[in-house]
Amino acid sequence: MSVTKLKYARLIMLLAAAYNIFWGLVISAYPQILLFGNPPTDFLLIILRCVGMLVGVYGIAYYFASRDPVAYWPLILVGWIGKLLGPIGSVYYIVLGKLSPAFFWVNVWNDIIWLLPFGWIIYTAVKKRLPN
Repeated sequence: MSVTKLKYARLIMLLAAAYNIFWGLVISAYPQILLFGNPPTDFLLIILRCVGMLVGVYGIAYYFASRDPVAYWPLILVGWIGKLLGPIGSVYYIVLGKLSPAFFWVNVWNDIIWLLPFGWIIYTAVKKRLPN
């Protein structure tokens, strides 16, 4: 990975780390913002707070990946898989009528926008590790 590409990869992962830590804290503190007007149950609020904690923990992993994206590309791959599966699951439940279509915006900002940058880092890191 060239020095310029490495700088971009580090910046992307550092931004992802900050974003995930921030979003994780917000969801842990205010899980009801994800309900889009649906009445919350105590159980649902607990689950959403747990999701917020997981999102924040991913942010910590992204921070470590930002230090050396080539070495930590498997961590980035785990994040990429989650960012792919999240929107798929949301679409499924939106089609079933279990989630409001407005919920998909959560996936746009938390998952979809990261798919291409994470994919680029993974591709570039794996390509660098393969023998020429």
